Amino acid sequence: MNKNYKFKLSKLSFILLTSVSLISCGGGSSNSNNDKPEITEDTTPDAFSFQAQSNLAVNTLIESNSVTITGINSATKISISGGEYAIDNNSYTSSPSTINNNQNIKVRATTAETYSTLTKITLTVGELSKTFEFTTKPEPVTALGYQVDVNLNVSHTKGGVDSFDRSRYITMHIATSDSEWPDNETQKQFIEDYDVYYGRNNGALPWQLKRLETSATEGIVDDDQMTIFGNQTKSNYINSTHEHQFEDRMANMMYGGQPVMYPHQEKNNCNTDCYGNTWLASYDEYGRFLSEWLNKYFGSGGTTGEQKPKIIEVMNEPFVHSGDLNSSNANITELHKVVAQRIHQDHPNVKVGGYTAAYPALEANNSGFQLFDNTWKTFIDGAGEQVDFYSIHLYDGHDNSNHQFRSGSNVEAILDMIEQYSVISTGDAKPWVISEYGFYSPHYKSTPYSKQEDWWNIRSFSSIMMQLMDKPDQIMTSMPFFILKALWSGNAGVDSDGHRYPSRLFVLKDELDGSINVTNNDGEWVFSEMEKFYQLWSEVKGKRIDSKPSDLDLQTDAYVDGNTLYLIVNNLEADDVEFNFNLNENNNTQINSISYKHLYYNDAQSAPELAQGDLDNNAKQFTVNAHATSIIKITYASDIVVNETSNETKYYADKFKQQITANNSTQFAINDVQTSTTSGEAVLRLGLGRAHNLSLEPTITVNGTNLIVPKDFRGYDQKTRDSFFGVIEIPVPYHLLQKNNTIDVRFDDTGGYISSMTMQVFETSAALTRFN
Repeated sequence: MNKNYKFKLSKLSFILLTSVSLISCGGGSSNSNNDKPEITEDTTPDAFSFQAQSNLAVNTLIESNSVTITGINSATKISISGGEYAIDNNSYTSSPSTINNNQNIKVRATTAETYSTLTKITLTVGELSKTFEFTTKPEPVTALGYQVDVNLNVSHTKGGVDSFDRSRYITMHIATSDSEWPDNETQKQFIEDYDVYYGRNNGALPWQLKRLETSATEGIVDDDQMTIFGNQTKSNYINSTHEHQFEDRMANMMYGGQPVMYPHQEKNNCNTDCYGNTWLASYDEYGRFLSEWLNKYFGSGGTTGEQKPKIIEVMNEPFVHSGDLNSSNANITELHKVVAQRIHQDHPNVKVGGYTAAYPALEANNSGFQLFDNTWKTFIDGAGEQVDFYSIHLYDGHDNSNHQFRSGSNVEAILDMIEQYSVISTGDAKPWVISEYGFYSPHYKSTPYSKQEDWWNIRSFSSIMMQLMDKPDQIMTSMPFFILKALWSGNAGVDSDGHRYPSRLFVLKDELDGSINVTNNDGEWVFSEMEKFYQLWSEVKGKRIDSKPSDLDLQTDAYVDGNTLYLIVNNLEADDVEFNFNLNENNNTQINSISYKHLYYNDAQSAPELAQGDLDNNAKQFTVNAHATSIIKITYASDIVVNETSNETKYYADKFKQQITANNSTQFAINDVQTSTTSGEAVLRLGLGRAHNLSLEPTITVNGTNLIVPKDFRGYDQKTRDSFFGVIEIPVPYHLLQKNNTIDVRFDDTGGYISSMTMQVFETSAALTRFN
């Protein structure tokens, strides 16, 4: 602090200075006081502060922390605005007075009579004023029940994306060359009636490369032979005129390689009977093959050949095969880097990525996230700057006794940790390709056809997709995983135990009762229960608008298309939930009709059921069954006016993967945060990997103010997993945010890690109507 160069002396320095003065005068005994130093009065204290308080009861008298006033040398004036003060634990007063050096002072005031309200009182000592800030707690949600707020006039934009792009979400794991549709009419009706988009082909590339082995010379692919095969491929597409009508369904079509293509000659790491490719010369030649394949095997649609794909996955799930390949994650990462550089050179509009991760149990075995270090950290450090996107597979599972859900907080923790490290390492979070998601368990890989298993997939499709829909600027494409018939599996679709591939859109009618060894593929093929997922989502479209649930176990989203509102509510709870839907529409436009689709599990029939019906135009409540999804369609008398905005931005802290020690503070910085509006909301996202017996409720402050840490989080409690790995979502009062923010986290027990720290900020053009 600038003290205006006032001269302040300690007792010792005054004695020394006096002695020097006497010596310089010859030690005379004059009684003159002219040489004594003048002590200037100082009434500006050293800096002090009051700790902000939050989550306080309404209309309650509270007291600040005590501070010691130092840095003054005489009685100094003191006054307060908005409250009272007490010196050295004497009586409180609001009247002006004086205070002396090294005296203690504290202040008090009464909290606001309303919830979530900030109050400030100001204490002035001499020339220095300091503010004590305190905030009342939010209105208890428990008294409200389950609520869903929908602000119809407020658009919800994230990263510039403000609408539902069906080509990124309502997709299928099929390609134009897929010949397993029962007939052309079934294909056309399914794709058009349910508004579905083509997704992924990772079977063509291995076959095309294998065809080139005999013509290759010293591991170099023969270009002339590629031209011949490429022309054949284009001719096949040109003659398949039925497929041309679906070209507008291929906006995000992707192709990918398989581990069987891995070129061993690059590292000379194959001795005998290696899994992978033993003849291709190098990583460079693999990249050149892919580039020439893009050149020679595609056209621009119609009579020129299939449109060139825009997305390439270098290899499908290669890290889990690194041992089979006698290779390493680092070598496979190098392959990705080489391929990305080559394709970017020759095809700058094609996006390349990986590493197409399977089994992303980053927290496995409570081992300090070694799996993350060995996989994603290795990949990002080695190829993060070269690839355009990261790809991953997300599955809910089952251990033959219990469900093990990723949907919910676990998915959030996986993606946040990878994104945050990518920002730290490369400066960019990268888009996502979720090229497979749904339900998978090795315990159910070889079992008879089961409608219950179809339900497990459908349930996971909606739960995980809604989490991806919450990241519209980050999702390049995504697809629920199933196959049409999977006749390529086993012997004409039947494995050695008589079972067929578990996740299919079509099943033989004779399989429906659970029969196995159904080998007659000429029998009647019928839709499996998977069709119901597309029936449920067939209509959803439009501009995304603001919606928010009172409980994170209700996933919500909402879209406006003209005069129609689509409100989606997915239930992560294991019980049925009745919720109120609060439609905030500024113009009081008349509602013409309310209808619903409700996809849930029917215990009596042991199968999923899609119920459809109408509600009264004044309806405000709906019950969504356990793990079920409801889509409520509300039609208004005129177009819905959307004239306010909520712009969402995600920010990443300066560090991640911090070990937790009891009572030790871990500080994070989240900087360059923009809060350009007076109204808004924010959510701090704390990723945690901890044993189940450890706390998930730390003490957290943002810029010195305590936050209320919820006891609940998205999805189930994860007790069927070895440990907890999830994101705790913590509301942050918007007014606390600064451009540069300090977050302090402290646990009272030791163990585990803070895996990530991110924050969502919503800048709103007007205050939002909320249930609390």
